Amino acid sequence: MKKKAALAMAFCVFAFGMVGCQKPAANVNNTETTIAAVEESTTAAPAETEETSAETTEAAKEEETTASEPDYPTLPLPEYHYNGPEDWADYADGVCHFLIENSFGDVAPDLTMCVPIVLKADDSDPKDVKLWGEFYIEGFNLVKTSLLNVNGGSFGGVAHLDTTKGGSLVTDFDFLEDGAGFDASLEELFGKEGLKDAYLEASNERDKYLAEALANYINTNGLYITQYQEYGWAPVPVLNAPPTKDEDQIVDYEGSYDYTAKFDMREICSYETGESDMFCNVESENWNEFLIVVYKAESNDLDNAITELRAGLADENAELERKDDVTFLDIEGCTLLMSNGPYKEGDSVYVNYFIPRGDDLLVLKISSTYSEDEKIQVATDDIIEDFIDGIKFKG
Repeated sequence: MKKKAALAMAFCVFAFGMVGCQKPAANVNNTETTIAAVEESTTAAPAETEETSAETTEAAKEEETTASEPDYPTLPLPEYHYNGPEDWADYADGVCHFLIENSFGDVAPDLTMCVPIVLKADDSDPKDVKLWGEFYIEGFNLVKTSLLNVNGGSFGGVAHLDTTKGGSLVTDFDFLEDGAGFDASLEELFGKEGLKDAYLEASNERDKYLAEALANYINTNGLYITQYQEYGWAPVPVLNAPPTKDEDQIVDYEGSYDYTAKFDMREICSYETGESDMFCNVESENWNEFLIVVYKAESNDLDNAITELRAGLADENAELERKDDVTFLDIEGCTLLMSNGPYKEGDSVYVNYFIPRGDDLLVLKISSTYSEDEKIQVATDDIIEDFIDGIKFKG
């Protein structure tokens, strides 16, 4: 079985449901009364007439804006089904749900979907229908009008199904092997059918199949979802969707350690490991790589926490200056451990805060790559600083 680690990451006509709102009847009546009064009085002051006209125009604009507001998606999202036009679509949907139900345990994201790339189907034996292909599992969480990828895996091989009892029941799956056994298993499962090259080509076009499957799901269910994003990569617009509003690009993040944060998903991606909250840069030529990690130290003893942090640095021997009794945001009594300059191109820069929170010690660990290009360095610093400024601790 071949799986894709979540950290290794990055259509059809689109239809949206729209809802319109009308101004209350009282507002309409007031406007009609005002207009009638103006018509009856030939001595009305011009200023009053202009003011009334302005108010009416403004009310019309407000009503038009309200009516154009989309119907934002809410949880739970509709269950995913593969409903392509192929004659093997029902079989593929059975395989998809088998993999969805058995791949990632009990922790389910807001949407789990399976993208089937079927190269050959043999249904000559209803008790053993066989599908040769690749099946991609993708898990997404809904953030406003975006789907953010949180896990995924690829399952290539031959699926076996029994269709004699109603539906398509997966009875077996001959998976491709990982690592050193991959080539031999590829030859065994696909080479004998003359499908090896087709499999490799299809695997390289994963992004295209994912885009088509997502657009089909969103269109079929009439959802106002405008983009999707894989970890570390910029958001990708859904085909034929309206552009994502700037305000919908902002993530209101609920941290694992009694804090909240805000960030722009065009700049930062988030990922939770169970032991820490991680925030990395979106790949871009406009800023450098950086990683922000928030976690609770194993010990509330500061020296032990510093030793623990150093052990996790790419450069355990980095020269770091320690400053005690510093203030982080509005929290006093913190400790700062940071790199000493001057820096040169490509240097790793570390800025680490140790923040007392009751009986615990919270660590904010920041690492970034330095650039001698001032524009790029300033952009990197600004993104990190904006993220820190957006952190709010509870209590």
